[in-house]
Amino acid sequence: MALNLYPNIYASGSVPQSWAPIKGGTLKYPVRNKAVLRELRRLLAGRWRKIIKKGIIGEVHYFEHESGRVAGIKYFP
Repeated sequence: MALNLYPNIYASGSVPQSWAPIKGGTLKYPVRNKAVLRELRRLLAGRWRKIIKKGIIGEVHYFEHESGRVAGIKYFP
């Protein structure tokens, strides 16, 4: 599994620039998959969370580090 680290979700190129989250449409929870968490900590040590954000034109799933950097961005129209 190869995860890339980005400064924000738009930097990955998979989320359209026109996408915007809706208010109250965010879920945040700890990363439960040990293999994924191990890979994320190999990229950047510290606390990671799984984020699901709903938007007007789809939703985005990704992992967010406590520093604000993101990885594993997936966009679902």
